[in-house]
Amino acid sequence: MFKGVLYIFLFLVIGEIIVYLFNLSIAGNIVGMVAIFIALKFKIIQLKDVKPASDQFIKYMVLFFVPYGVGLMAFYDILKMHWIAIVVGTVLSTILTLYITAIVLQKFGKNE
Repeated sequence: MFKGVLYIFLFLVIGEIIVYLFNLSIAGNIVGMVAIFIALKFKIIQLKDVKPASDQFIKYMVLFFVPYGVGLMAFYDILKMHWIAIVVGTVLSTILTLYITAIVLQKFGKNE
């Protein structure tokens, strides 16, 4: 499992370095996730090496959202002022995401 955690954090650092070096406007952890996906896809690293650690991270994923929830309270006044726009945007984007996902699934999904 240590090897899996090492791989995950290594790709996180690689993503952060890429964002820093190329001054990208995307989060380094996203670039790291894409990089680890590519490494897994091209079998540069094996899934069996990463899966135990990733399963543990997923098991405790709710803990990773606590800082974000606390951070939201720092912007309480802004949220209070613009809550209608935030709710409408969230609902519409969720519906749009579900709709596009359904279209893609119908178009590219496996026929059973």
